[in-house]
Amino acid sequence: MSQRAMQWTLWLVLICTVPLPYFMIETGRITAAQLFIFAAVTTPMLISDPGFTTNFVAALFIAQSLFYGAALLLVSRAVTHRVPPRRRALLVALVAGFLVVLSLFDVYRAPLSHGRGSTNIFGVYR
Repeated sequence: MSQRAMQWTLWLVLICTVPLPYFMIETGRITAAQLFIFAAVTTPMLISDPGFTTNFVAALFIAQSLFYGAALLLVSRAVTHRVPPRRRALLVALVAGFLVVLSLFDVYRAPLSHGRGSTNIFGVYR
């Protein structure tokens, strides 16, 4: 697999599993993918309801999703560029495995999730 493919694979794993802090009316830890979903849902509301609250909420979701997406892309790029080509596939597999196992534990605190308090990856997207 090429270096670019490894970079994008690692990036997708990172945005789908890494618990990142988010800032809204309440705070918590969710994945960048969930922030992308919230940004995609609130952006069309800017047209239908251009009030201050809608603008503020949409701007926060959009800004955070763009920031985390870019930051995780830089992390994945730095990791795949620094690792020798023979070890990239092993590194991506180890990181992906670790993050998937980590996501099965209650490491997220997500809005609109099933129940109160911490949850795992299944509770985030429920």
